[in-house]
Amino acid sequence: MIWMLVVITLNLQSSPIQVQHGEIIETFHSHQDCQKRHTEFFDTAKAEGQRIPPNFNLGCIVIAMQHV
Repeated sequence: MIWMLVVITLNLQSSPIQVQHGEIIETFHSHQDCQKRHTEFFDTAKAEGQRIPPNFNLGCIVIAMQHV
C-alpha cells in the first residue's frame, strides 16, 4: 500500500462547498510515516506562528496497489 499526504483547499463561498485545489505533497510506505509528517507540518506551522486558513485540509490517504 502507498500512503499519500494530500492537501485540499476548499471553496467555502460556493454552495455546496467545492474542492478548489488538490495536490499530493508526499508519498509514504506506512501510515505511521505519513501521520508523522502530518503532525510535523502542523507543529512547524504553529512554532513559526503561521495561521492555517479554514479552507485548508491536510490528510493521509491510502492507495491499495494490486499487482497484475
